[in-house]
Amino acid sequence: MHIAILIPTYNESTNIRELLPRIAASVKIHTTTKFSAIIIDDSSPDGTAEIAREVGQQCSKYNLKTIVLTRENKDGLGKAYLYAFNYVFNSSSNYEFIIQMDADLSHRPEYISDFISAAEKGADFVVGSRYVKYGGVSNWSWHRKVISKAGNLYAKFMLGAEISDYTGGFNLYSTDLLRKIKFADLHTNGYGFLISLKHSMIKTNAAIVEVPIIFIDREFGKSKMPLNTFFDSFILVLRLWSKRVRNRLIR
Repeated sequence: MHIAILIPTYNESTNIRELLPRIAASVKIHTTTKFSAIIIDDSSPDGTAEIAREVGQQCSKYNLKTIVLTRENKDGLGKAYLYAFNYVFNSSSNYEFIIQMDADLSHRPEYISDFISAAEKGADFVVGSRYVKYGGVSNWSWHRKVISKAGNLYAKFMLGAEISDYTGGFNLYSTDLLRKIKFADLHTNGYGFLISLKHSMIKTNAAIVEVPIIFIDREFGKSKMPLNTFFDSFILVLRLWSKRVRNRLIR
């Protein structure tokens, strides 16, 4: 098996120094699987890309190859991922799965083994979920917990109950199924990208598994998610729900 771990970055020089060795430590036990950590850096002024290359070189002996893709402009999470998806699809490495995760240490690399176990048992789509049994969040304020929980319950109610965490960014996807998705139809702003991508994956009849994770709030740097993202995601779910209803009526 060959897995690409996609990590978008912008000014994550401190976190990337710790994240890559932790990923390497987590994946080195999977000796029959190849791993590539693909950093998608939006020309961070703090030198994130250079540090990722330096630390990645040190991690190469632990079954982890590091590839740094640099984009000229900072234009959102969704476009960073689409850029990386196209790179993976056009690569000669024949990646079978893609893992997406944040660079801010909120996603613990130790869970990667759980994702791989689910994939080996037949899952096409693995969701790292905060909202299943044994999942949760750490170091969040009460109002952030309420907003996140309410938003995911809203998405689950409107779009169907297949998964419990529509906005989480720690997931595994089969590249075969990702190729079936029309990327041009995906919403590319903030959480909306994650919602629309997961919704599209569900429509491919993917074999879905939810793995419980504990999400840990970032220690270094500032959150890059603008406040209007919540309103944007609310409207997006309404649009997806409306389209879902229209399709049912047509049938």
